[in-house]
Amino acid sequence: MIDCLADRFEESIDFWTAALGLPKPRRLGKGQRYLTLGRIDGPLFVRLQKVDDHPGYHLDIESDRIAREADRLETAGATRKYRLKRWWVLEDPSGNAFCVVRPESDNFPKGANRWETDT
Repeated sequence: MIDCLADRFEESIDFWTAALGLPKPRRLGKGQRYLTLGRIDGPLFVRLQKVDDHPGYHLDIESDRIAREADRLETAGATRKYRLKRWWVLEDPSGNAFCVVRPESDNFPKGANRWETDT
């Protein structure tokens, strides 16, 4: 997820598609905040998010068991910060924020990792 200032969103679309060599996507509809740019070899994809301030970068980790995945990541060293609507915001050991979200990928769960604790 790349956070982009709302008033410079069109410029951000143009920049990131050029920088990553991705085709230009359709433009956002009115009221939409997220725009998926495209896939980069494998299950990874880049999404732009409109924000009013403090642009930055963060990972979204998809899971069909959000609370369980947040628990697993906390055990691995993350710090759970807060819950927003349907997802958790955590921080890695260096303080970088990331989110655990519901599945959004076209190929989920086909492309998902399977963990021994999920059996």
